[in-house]
Amino acid sequence: MRSPIVLALLLAGAVLLAGLGAFRIIKDPRRVSTGFILLAAIALLALWALLAVHDWDPTLALEIALAHVILLPPLSLLAAGIGLVANGVVLTRREGLRIATAVAPVAGIGLLVLPLLAYRIMDPGPETSIWQEAVVVAFLLLGLLLLVQLLAFTGYAVLYARLPRQSGTDAVVVLGCGLAGGRVTPLLASRLDRAIEVYRDEVAAGADPLLVTSGGQGPGETVAEADAMADYLEAAGLPAARIVRENRSRNTRENLRFTAALLRERGCAPEDVRMTVVTSDFHVMRTAALTRRLDLDAQVTGARTARYFVPAAFLREFIAMLSTHRRANLVVAGVLVALIAAATVYSYLPVGLVDSD
Repeated sequence: MRSPIVLALLLAGAVLLAGLGAFRIIKDPRRVSTGFILLAAIALLALWALLAVHDWDPTLALEIALAHVILLPPLSLLAAGIGLVANGVVLTRREGLRIATAVAPVAGIGLLVLPLLAYRIMDPGPETSIWQEAVVVAFLLLGLLLLVQLLAFTGYAVLYARLPRQSGTDAVVVLGCGLAGGRVTPLLASRLDRAIEVYRDEVAAGADPLLVTSGGQGPGETVAEADAMADYLEAAGLPAARIVRENRSRNTRENLRFTAALLRERGCAPEDVRMTVVTSDFHVMRTAALTRRLDLDAQVTGARTARYFVPAAFLREFIAMLSTHRRANLVVAGVLVALIAAATVYSYLPVGLVDSD
């Protein structure tokens, strides 16, 4: 019989972590780390449920563990890997072969390799050396580390995108994402259409927000993104007097920084202005985290993206988040590799030396 104290501690831990996650969402939902807290709460709750079922019916618990712990993860990884490779093929046909379109198939191959590495650890073979086994373990643990971060980031990004938008904004900021020469692309048009919805909702509620189009002129573009975006909004019937053009930025951080500076020039202190930033749904979480780091009072809302584009887009955002937190990731990866190396060296020590105490 499982100790009631153990079950109580697991349940209490899950409830506390879930409560902490909910508190952080209410206070400021833009922290990506909240995703890890919620994922930990789910993991503890699942473990508590499995152990509780084991005390009631060990056979049923074994069947659940076999299905959800032993079979489901590798099968899910294989299915996700095949899906990402297939998505990469579709994306390449539609968008052409580029680094951006290669992200999905590369990630898919990585997911396909993880179960194979796990199998290699469980059945290493008679000729496998301890160092070869250590390398396989290192790759497996690093892959699992990335997978956990991907689950936390993606899961919380989806949750954040579904949080209700609060009314009462002072500025609706639309982020650019490239033009086709001087034309607005379908991806950018979806952002602008979403910005129009937000603006009209605010006007209907009695507000009179500014509309900021943000984006400079990139390679192959004949005009600045901000100008093409402003023209699109004016053609849709929005008042030109309320549209502000920020036409210098080259990336998301500059979009936000230069917009804040532009508002300051117009006599609006960014810390006193409530912004609603409009971008694509896959870009919402990273943009929200950036607004927090830049001390902007902002909420971020996303426009829908074509389904075939979503997996690769989310993966690119995840890679960008890894780059933002690269120091912490390098430290964790270094500790894992060091522990594996130490365990491997320890296994080579003479028995008498190891047991000398």
